[in-house]
Amino acid sequence: MRCPTMHIIASNYSNNSLALIQWAAEHSLRDVSVCHIDTGWSGKGWDNHVSRAAAYVASKDFKVVPLKPRAGFEDLMLIKHGFPNQKHQWCGLHLKGITLLQWLDDIDPAAKAILLFDKCLGGSDTAIPEFIERSEYHGERKVWHPLYRHNIMERDTLLARAGFTPLTHRSRECHPCINSTVMDLRHLSERDIAKTEELEEELGAYMFPPECCGEARGIRAVVKWAREAARPDALQLKFGCSADFGCGS
Repeated sequence: MRCPTMHIIASNYSNNSLALIQWAAEHSLRDVSVCHIDTGWSGKGWDNHVSRAAAYVASKDFKVVPLKPRAGFEDLMLIKHGFPNQKHQWCGLHLKGITLLQWLDDIDPAAKAILLFDKCLGGSDTAIPEFIERSEYHGERKVWHPLYRHNIMERDTLLARAGFTPLTHRSRECHPCINSTVMDLRHLSERDIAKTEELEEELGAYMFPPECCGEARGIRAVVKWAREAARPDALQLKFGCSADFGCGS
């Protein structure tokens, strides 16, 4: 008898991720595990959202799989003696990519599982393939983007059926993120400013290059600059997020 295909949803519990989980439930996918990686750098209040999302996943009879990297965000920065940047986004690889791949190799050594990611058409100028037959980032496993033709309205309809109101921001599993926008930085909490400031002082480095932020040096100055910036797109995202590892969205 042929075993059912294992489906793995790599989730950051963003709007896209929750819509994908609802889509999987509505399409009666079998043997579904939803993985979430605790980076150790989540924004204030994000843990509460994760708890609610995990309860929703369990209500669909999907497996909830919490994972942790060997070194969380702060430890990783200390090991690397500095912060990543938009061009060199090694944080996604170490925090999420390697963590997920090591778990996959343990539970799926034959690489037969199908990985589902939450890329959708909304807000993207790049064509999204429905399938990648052998993904180099995921141990040559098959990757599926079921929402590849969904726009924002269709995504939000899935969210509503899941019982969620769309978040007004991206996932805050890493917050602040090197790909934070001006709008993200404007709403950074004092808790998240303080933790970043402490890490900057320990590393002797700035998380955000001054040349990208009106010559602001240090997170407090960057947040002040963001709150005073005339345009919400003043901080340009030149390279995008590490989407191959389930970041952003």
